[in-house]
Amino acid sequence: MASWFCWIWTVLVLFTNTSSEPASLPRYTLHDTKVSFDRAMEICYPGVLTTITTEQEAAKILQVVSRSSHSENQSTFWVGLRKTKKECVVPTLPLRGFKWTEDGSEETQVSRWTEEPEPTCTNARCAALRVESGGLTETKWGLIPISCKNQNQFICKLTDRPTGATLKPAAPEPKRDPATPEPETLECWSSALVDLHCSGRPAVWRMTDNSPANLTTICQLCGPCRHTCVTVEGSYRCICTDKDGKHHDADSPECVSPTDSSLLLWVLVAVAAVVLVLVVVVAVTVKCCLMRRSKKRAMKKAEKMAMKSKGGKDSFETANEKAGR
Repeated sequence: MASWFCWIWTVLVLFTNTSSEPASLPRYTLHDTKVSFDRAMEICYPGVLTTITTEQEAAKILQVVSRSSHSENQSTFWVGLRKTKKECVVPTLPLRGFKWTEDGSEETQVSRWTEEPEPTCTNARCAALRVESGGLTETKWGLIPISCKNQNQFICKLTDRPTGATLKPAAPEPKRDPATPEPETLECWSSALVDLHCSGRPAVWRMTDNSPANLTTICQLCGPCRHTCVTVEGSYRCICTDKDGKHHDADSPECVSPTDSSLLLWVLVAVAAVVLVLVVVVAVTVKCCLMRRSKKRAMKKAEKMAMKSKGGKDSFETANEKAGR
C-alpha cells in the first residue's frame, strides 16, 4: 500500500513541475545571407521570422543587430510581417493591415513605420526592419513595405518550448503542374502591371498570348489599346479576346463588337445628315446670291433704257424749238 502511495505522489509531483514550468524566453538570431521572404521563413523553421510587438522586444532585436559585424550605416532585415494579395492596406491601423506570420494576428504595442505602405488591395507586400546606425547617436529604426521577392538579411525568433509541446510545421505548398498555367501579376518599376502565367515543360513564364516572356524587356510601357495591351519584346500588341478565350489582333473582324457596329452606323448617319444640311444651306445661299445678282442687272438695264428714252425726248423737243424760230 505504501509503495502505491509513493508512486502516485511521485507522478503528481512530476506533473505539477512539468505543468508549472515556465516557457523560456525567446532567442533572436541574425542571418547575414540575403534571401527572399519565403526562403527566410523556411530557414527560420522550427522558429519564425521575428515579431516586434513591444518596446522590450524591439530593444532586444536592436541589441542583436548592434552586436553583429555590420559595417553598413543602413541595413534591412526581414521580419515576420506580411500582407497577402486579397488583403487591403489600412492606414489607420498600427500594422497598416499587415499580419504577423507567427500567429496571423495584428496585435502590437509598437507602430513605427519609416515608409508608409501605398494603398493597395491587389499586391502582396512584406515588411522589413530598416536600421540606420548613427554612430555615437541613437540608432534609428522603422518598418518599410517592400516586395516579398526582394533579397534581404533576416532575423529569426526561436523559443524553447517545454516538454510535451509540439510545433506544428508550416503546411507545404501544393505541388503545381507545370502544364497548368498559373497566373501571376508582375509589378514593374513604372507601376505598370503585366499579367504572366507559368506553363510548359520545362516551365517558363509566358505572356497572355502564350509567348515566352523576356524579363529584360517585359517592363516597357504598353501602348494605348482599345481592348487589351500585351507586352512583347521591345514593343507591344493590341489584342481582344473572344467568347472562347482566344486572342485576336485588335484590327481583326473578331474584335468588332455589335455595339461598335451600331455605334459606327449611327456615326455615319449623323455625318451624312450634317453633310446634307450643309449642301442644302450652300444651295440656298448660292440661289439667293444668283437671284439678287439677276435683280440688280435687271434694275441697271431698266435704268439705262430709261436714260436713253429721256435723252431722245429731250433731243426731239430741242429740234422743235429750233424749227419754230
